Amino acid sequence: MSRAQLSASDWRLIGIESLQWCANNAVYFLGLIGIATYDLGGGALLVAGITLVRNLATSIGNMGAGAAIDHWGPRRVTLFTLAFTIIASTIVGLVPTTAGVLLAAAVFLGISGGCINTCTHAFPGYLEPDSMKRQRLNGLMMFYSNIAYTLGPIAGGLLVAVFPTRSVYLFMAALMAVALVLAWRCNEVRQPARDTAERQGALARIGAGARLTFTSIGLCVIFFSGFFGNFAFGAFDSLESLFYRDVLHVDIVWLGLLSSVVGVTSSIGSYVLTRVPAGFANVRALLASLLLVGIGSMVYVGTDILAVAILGQAINGLAWGFLEPLQMSLVQERAPLEHLGSVMGFVRFGLMSAGVLPVLAAPAMADAFGVQAVLFGSSCFIAAVGLLSLVWWMRLERRRGTV
Repeated sequence: MSRAQLSASDWRLIGIESLQWCANNAVYFLGLIGIATYDLGGGALLVAGITLVRNLATSIGNMGAGAAIDHWGPRRVTLFTLAFTIIASTIVGLVPTTAGVLLAAAVFLGISGGCINTCTHAFPGYLEPDSMKRQRLNGLMMFYSNIAYTLGPIAGGLLVAVFPTRSVYLFMAALMAVALVLAWRCNEVRQPARDTAERQGALARIGAGARLTFTSIGLCVIFFSGFFGNFAFGAFDSLESLFYRDVLHVDIVWLGLLSSVVGVTSSIGSYVLTRVPAGFANVRALLASLLLVGIGSMVYVGTDILAVAILGQAINGLAWGFLEPLQMSLVQERAPLEHLGSVMGFVRFGLMSAGVLPVLAAPAMADAFGVQAVLFGSSCFIAAVGLLSLVWWMRLERRRGTV
């Protein structure tokens, strides 16, 4: 898809998504996990607590934004979210960092991140009526945002090498201000009928999103494969920084550098999706990608060798880069536009809430079995979910034809 085929609003959405991932990735790895592990000298319990709070807040943001999008549209919700993020990140960046401040930051990052992700995942459905164009827009949006995902931790690492670690929050505020300017003129093209949604309350709209998800076989598979696939990643949220420190024996800079490897290969995976014919961008491809995520994770945490970990992250990124925009395209295709926000919010809620229980259990499991053993077991679980879901779906396709 050439640049001439993208509208101005398409490119503004790409810019918003890229800026928010650049900022959020820098702040997550350095401003949350990095500060907790290195600046505050915390162990698995502190990291797990911060991650749990962030994941719960993200789930709330996902659900709330979905209902709000169905009522006000993605542009207005995006503008409000970005303004909130600018104010909150500026405050956190200026005050001394304590465990309490870090927990508060986890709350605001979770809510704002959940909201903006639901907005950007639903927005292409409002911009492109053609499914193939939406697939290409989703792929290109992830392609450029994954480049930004790579640059964010690098920029953050350079910043914290000179200034206090909390300065990454001011970095976020500056990038979100640019995103706000872009969002101001990112106008919806498609306008769904909102009469029913406008008469409903927020809880009714959330319920409608859940009902539509569970009554569509395709959306249901997308939801549950994502839920159980992400279930295991809760352990990574609690223990990954400890794996860097205690197993790989590398310093805080590698939190950013290894995540940058994911960003590079994710860009490749996203670009591949833009070249895939629409007939091959299906649920089967989604589940195969999830299987590859599990395999990459097994390689990533399977040894104490840094080079092998880099290879695992490269495989992980390639699979995630293809999987996430494909998931977006499939939800946008299967959900009615007037309920797209609620359905997307519910799917995103499932992805983020899945890790809550593992976040709570991972520190105790790590004490019993070791950090590396828990992470490798979680990786095997992801691969098993991908494999079993793929086999089941292929059998279902054979019995019923294309579903």
